[in-house]
Amino acid sequence: MLKKVEIHNFAIIESAIFEPGKHFTVISGETGAGKSLLIDALGSLTGRRAKKEFVRKGASFARVEALFYFDEEDFIPLIIREHLEEGSLILSREIYADGGSQARINGRLSSISLLREVSQNLIGLHAQNEQLSLFEPSEQRNLLDKFAGEKLTSLLDDWHKLLKDRKTMLEKIRVYGLSPEERDRRIDLLEYQLAEISKADLKVDEEQKLLTRNKLLSAVARIKKDLFEGLEILSNNEEQNALYFVNSAIQKLDFSSEYSKNIAQIQNELQTLSYELDQIIKDLHNTFEQLDVEPNEIEMINLRLDLINKLKIKYGDSIEEILSFYQKSKAELQDLIKGEEFFKQYQQKLNKNEQALNELAVKIHKLRLKSGEKLAKEITEALSQLAMPDARFSVKVELIGINNKGYYGKYGRDQIEFQIQPNPGEPLMPLRKIASGGEVSRILLAIKSIFGKNDQLSVLIFDEIDTGISGKTANQVAMMLKKLAFNKQVLCVSHMAQITAAADTHYLIQKYVEDNRTKTNLKLLNQEQRKNEIARLLSGKEQDQNSLSLAAQLLENHNLN
Repeated sequence: MLKKVEIHNFAIIESAIFEPGKHFTVISGETGAGKSLLIDALGSLTGRRAKKEFVRKGASFARVEALFYFDEEDFIPLIIREHLEEGSLILSREIYADGGSQARINGRLSSISLLREVSQNLIGLHAQNEQLSLFEPSEQRNLLDKFAGEKLTSLLDDWHKLLKDRKTMLEKIRVYGLSPEERDRRIDLLEYQLAEISKADLKVDEEQKLLTRNKLLSAVARIKKDLFEGLEILSNNEEQNALYFVNSAIQKLDFSSEYSKNIAQIQNELQTLSYELDQIIKDLHNTFEQLDVEPNEIEMINLRLDLINKLKIKYGDSIEEILSFYQKSKAELQDLIKGEEFFKQYQQKLNKNEQALNELAVKIHKLRLKSGEKLAKEITEALSQLAMPDARFSVKVELIGINNKGYYGKYGRDQIEFQIQPNPGEPLMPLRKIASGGEVSRILLAIKSIFGKNDQLSVLIFDEIDTGISGKTANQVAMMLKKLAFNKQVLCVSHMAQITAAADTHYLIQKYVEDNRTKTNLKLLNQEQRKNEIARLLSGKEQDQNSLSLAAQLLENHNLN
């Protein structure tokens, strides 16, 4: 249940708190007062595009927050249950004046996609522009498939798997189905490439070792000079080197060490130093000897690096990728050698796959036909309750013929088209050719009333579903919305007196100017205030006695119902 919505700095809505009723809530108001902005604000919580123009002038950001409560007996989708905290859920969206937005779930940062996924299990938002999407074949197919339920979903899962297998088979057939001449040319190319890589005898870590060695060799002359001078200082000059002086110091302390433990300790430390220094001299000498470089070693390393770089240009960005290319090419070569045999095998597999697709397409088609007949019947019945008693709704399901576009479509081989016969004697015609806005609104409501009963959404929001209707039809629409709201929350932006009178909860949105700034006020109406607003909707005047009397009658009639 949607408990509360708070809106701040959203266009002309400086601050508003909206607490919809448990069942049917209506929002009315003058044209331009901000009714559609309220829908836009709620739409931002469903992951819809949040434009920076939504931010009120002078504010750095706009914020919309919605609080949902759940009872233990409520059906709660898993994704909602994962985010619940003590039976409640808070969705929020901040829209920044300099562009971009940020979503939060229970106060924690969230991606917009996660916000959309969560809200899609809570809110069904049906704005005016949805009437246009209802004309699209893809949306009509989506509605029919949703109505058909899990059985069709399972069949489509099988369809998708077969399509994926078919794509793989076609790729294999493309490779193995080469002409003998093309296959021979491909084999020659692969053999050349494999030989070139094999001859190089690459090692995975070879390049880095060569680069390290090359770097060392480029500096070897300076290193040898430094090592030589170090050895000179430590040992080469017999009477002017470090080891000679250390050993001389040891001898000088022979007499004194007999009389002083401290001097004896110093002499021992000098002796240790002499041993260590002697080992250092040997290590330096060995290192110096090992730095002997073959005259052409640098040239050989550069040639090897050049070869590796040439192979990288052809076969990959690293030795690992080159070796991977080698293995794949080797496997392809082996397959090509047996090309005709593999071609026949995959052609047989493809034939079986297409046979399975044909059989599955028929199953999907039959289920859609059956579901389409049932859906058409229910929509026709719903339309009769919406002052279209003679209308006939039809769901046309046709199998696409072989070689036609869509024969291997993502959703089977059916073309779906919603059709309607508004009046007796007229032919069935595609829904997109219906010109009357009132008829389209009623068809949309009829469809939503059917799906609304069956889905698990907590909140359904309608933006001016009453466009193009009046009189008796408005009463019928009101009753259907009220019926739909029996088991869930229904929110409706409306300008029709009959619909506002049917609401259990009524909010009025008003626009006013204060300190040279346009602001809005969202007000929960009591019974007397509702009567005045309904009278205004009837005649444009709140205090017109005839309108007030009729408004009171409308309210009384709906209270009785």
